[in-house]
Amino acid sequence: MIDLFGLHTAQLETFFLVWVRCSTIIMIIPVFGTASIPALIRVALGLMISFAAFGTVHPLRAPLDLDGLAVGILCQVIIGVLFGFVTQLVFMGVQFAGEILDVQIGFAVANILNPTTQQQVTIVGELQLAIATLLFLVTNAYQLYFEGIGGSFNLLPLPWVSISQGTQDSVVLFFTQALFIIFRTAAPAAITLFLVNVMLAFLARVAPQMNIFVIGFPMQIGVGLVMLIICLPLLGYALPQLFNQVPRQLDTLMRSLAPA
Repeated sequence: MIDLFGLHTAQLETFFLVWVRCSTIIMIIPVFGTASIPALIRVALGLMISFAAFGTVHPLRAPLDLDGLAVGILCQVIIGVLFGFVTQLVFMGVQFAGEILDVQIGFAVANILNPTTQQQVTIVGELQLAIATLLFLVTNAYQLYFEGIGGSFNLLPLPWVSISQGTQDSVVLFFTQALFIIFRTAAPAAITLFLVNVMLAFLARVAPQMNIFVIGFPMQIGVGLVMLIICLPLLGYALPQLFNQVPRQLDTLMRSLAPA
């Protein structure tokens, strides 16, 4: 039996599985899992959280064989991926809502590079994502996520999980809620811009001699920017509430993964 740093084989395997789960979550959750943070820092953060959580985790009763250890690692990766996916839904919804507004305003033709994801994104979408990130940090919502990492070991003891129909239903429900976020944040400006397009269509029929393209494009930009200024404060009201709902969603998801 291996005895390293006063830890026996079962304890070493316990710490390794804890580290796999924590590191997977850190690599995916918002802000901390972005490419702008060096991988070495993310690995170090995963180790720090693993050391903190290891003292509260019930160690394995006996060492696992090679097959059992491989399955246990896979289970921890699944937990980490699902945990990170649920936490990312709010940010995905906010960014996609901004991209809808970009299409309505006409900014979708001008893309910029997001340094955190190395992907082409739209202007308003990136703006709303940056605001969501700032609110995530200012409201200390990330502390709830770290608490959720520690609490996951109480709801899902090492090493196994069970993916049931309840897990699938929970993921679908949370994805539906993310779509609702899109409608909540984008609806006022999108509806207003739609009415502007309808008005321009009527003008094109009533006065064909008018150059609607020359008139309509600046009008869409002006109305879109005014509505964006009006709607941005709604993010400061809605996002903290959504961040507070995520731990409850994670609790539901973790309970659905618990072995029967």
